[in-house]
Amino acid sequence: MHGRRLISAGSIALLTLAASGPLHADGAKLYEANCAVCHQPDGNGSEGIAPPLAEVLAKRAQSAAGREYLAQVVVSGMVGTITSRGIKYNGNMPAANLSDQELAAVMGHVLSTFNKVSQPIPAEFFSAARAKALSPSAVRQLRERVLAEVGE
Repeated sequence: MHGRRLISAGSIALLTLAASGPLHADGAKLYEANCAVCHQPDGNGSEGIAPPLAEVLAKRAQSAAGREYLAQVVVSGMVGTITSRGIKYNGNMPAANLSDQELAAVMGHVLSTFNKVSQPIPAEFFSAARAKALSPSAVRQLRERVLAEVGE
């Protein structure tokens, strides 16, 4: 009888957890699994291959257009030549194959850990970006407009 109560209590706990929605995504683990191979574990990128994410995104994350751009980069990808920290990169950033919540978590990790930005980008920005997804070359053009507005 005592064993049945434990099973029932465990079942109720699992059902309650499942009903409460998906578990919060771990941005650090998602970054390691999806981004670090190119952008490196410390976010400083690979010269000539992938630009840095560390210490270059704060200004973008603080403007509405910049936040839209950051969401589009991970939702739509980006292709073409860019310059970051004075180094040219001509690459192809693929669209991330993650949910809106996972994208919010990984972007939150990148912004807080590598850029000291405490205001996360909500999952709704990523769903809005999906609703009006751009071509990868249009995302690069959006980057140029955002940088003209906020600077590197």
